[in-house]
Amino acid sequence: MKRLLLRADDLGFSEAVNHGIAATVERGLIRNCGVMVNMAATEHAVRLFERIPCCLGLHCNVSVGRPVLKPEQVPTLVNENGLFHSSREYRNAREEFASVNDLVRELTAQYRRFVQLFGRRPAYFEAHAVESRNLAVALERVAREHGLFYQPSFQDFCLGTTHVTNIPIRSMAPDYDARTALMRALADVGEDGCYLYVCHPGYLDAYLLRNSSLTLARADEADMLCDPETGQWLSRRGWILTTYDELARGDSPSDGSKANSERTD
Repeated sequence: MKRLLLRADDLGFSEAVNHGIAATVERGLIRNCGVMVNMAATEHAVRLFERIPCCLGLHCNVSVGRPVLKPEQVPTLVNENGLFHSSREYRNAREEFASVNDLVRELTAQYRRFVQLFGRRPAYFEAHAVESRNLAVALERVAREHGLFYQPSFQDFCLGTTHVTNIPIRSMAPDYDARTALMRALADVGEDGCYLYVCHPGYLDAYLLRNSSLTLARADEADMLCDPETGQWLSRRGWILTTYDELARGDSPSDGSKANSERTD
């Protein structure tokens, strides 16, 4: 049996992204969404998902927009305008500039903001765009303090009794085609087990175009995830969709989790 943990990141990035992700949950294959709680469009996402059942995690963000805390409370995370340093700045830095203490304060504030917005704890806890030693230390510290399930980015992990294998994504490739990428990635999976495939579906608006290097691929993924043929292809190959909540509880897959149980509303 092959189970697929299909996840959409960046809920809250912009209103257009929110609408695109919502479509992939209501009419498509997505069952897990990562929320960015510091963005101007976060509350728009909360309103959209009041009527959409979905497994929600905290997609911790320290590289776009403003912090949840006041900028002066996390000075190493922000520039002179009070905005987070970009993911490019993190990648190009010769040494760590974001302090662990500032990261812990902001990540804790983001966790509390998630609980305030949704009235529940996130099903998982991981980071957007940035990979750094200090961020990993801070994420582990906050997760341990609050009893959260922390998933390191782009790594295999265990949830409950299930080992989950991460499938690398290729959405930044210049010739990226969402359908081809998904099919090729999953066609290479020969063994039974549980696999994670992360997507970034969404529609486009001015804010996204100004603030993200991932643009057209989002719309392509939204179309692919809403296309009934994608679910049919997965079902023919025996894939069963699952969620972080189901894995944490140790639930057995049900017929309702099959990829071809299309949502047509």
